[in-house]
Amino acid sequence: MMASAEQSPVPLQHRNVCSRVILLARKIHSDVASLLESYVERQGLDRTISLDSVDGVPAAAMEQGGELTVAERLGANLQAYRAFQVLLGEVLEEQRSHLTPLDTDFHASIQSVLLQVAALAYQLEELLALLGHGRPAWEAAGPEDPAHRSLFEMKLRGLKVLQELAHWTVRSVRDLRQVAKHSQGSGTAHGGQAQKE
Repeated sequence: MMASAEQSPVPLQHRNVCSRVILLARKIHSDVASLLESYVERQGLDRTISLDSVDGVPAAAMEQGGELTVAERLGANLQAYRAFQVLLGEVLEEQRSHLTPLDTDFHASIQSVLLQVAALAYQLEELLALLGHGRPAWEAAGPEDPAHRSLFEMKLRGLKVLQELAHWTVRSVRDLRQVAKHSQGSGTAHGGQAQKE
């Protein structure tokens, strides 16, 4: 059974989905890099400005990256991209309503990244299902009232959202390579087997 498991289409399917996620994460990273250049120019910001005061944005730190199981890696990525869907929607609305109301090309660029992030979250859900794991519970915080933020705070928050999204795409490529390696090495990734590193 174990010998035939390696030949089964299931691990191959895992790797195919992993490859698609990696390609999309790289595409998002490239698009966000371009968007960041446009963003700081349009908002009149310096990219070296401190964003420590901005909270509510998922950080891509990987202090325990080597200790995470496959399910934990994928779950963390999925939670982050779900959050970025909400955050990018808020950034887009703030740009349309308050910051750059006439710059429709800029809005379209943000919308394009938002749609790609939504697609990435869907593919991560698909991969979790293939591996036999349930979707992590969605723990979204309630949307903040933008009326409580100044225009400058909106600009800073948008910058941090884009910067952290770029960092997450780099983490996702690393994580998905680990998931693909695990799937290839074990020949199976179901149930308790997926928890062993």
